[in-house]
Amino acid sequence: MGARHTRLAAALAAAWEAEVVSARRMTALAERIGDARVRARLMVLAAFCRAHASRLLARLAALGRGPLPVPPEEIELDADTILELRREGCFARASAARYETTAELARQQADLSSAWVCELNRTEEQDRARELLALAEGAQAAVSHGPAPTADAPAGS
Repeated sequence: MGARHTRLAAALAAAWEAEVVSARRMTALAERIGDARVRARLMVLAAFCRAHASRLLARLAALGRGPLPVPPEEIELDADTILELRREGCFARASAARYETTAELARQQADLSSAWVCELNRTEEQDRARELLALAEGAQAAVSHGPAPTADAPAGS
């Protein structure tokens, strides 16, 4: 296996680790959220991360490689959920950029299957980033405005 091929395998392995960690972070964030719709959406985003990891693992296996790094089992999250949503959104945006670079590397090596996987993961990471940042903004707006006042029923009804 040449140095360039090894570089591609290392990039795929690093992406695999990042996806496994992101899936764990998204699941941990979902467990914190009280709103069932937001919790469900975060679990779906975690499932996308697991799907990305699965695709990457399949490409590594096709290259005769396995995942090199071992991600931590326990994920530490900041107490500020909105901050964590923003961090994960920014991480997803950075992951999308890394996927773009890795796809180009795969194309240079004529590994079109790996390039396709990276491009697919890239577009889904871009979507995940937008969604997480929108969730963070929505949560921030809810905190800033506080709960909506409730009108009391008129007396003597």
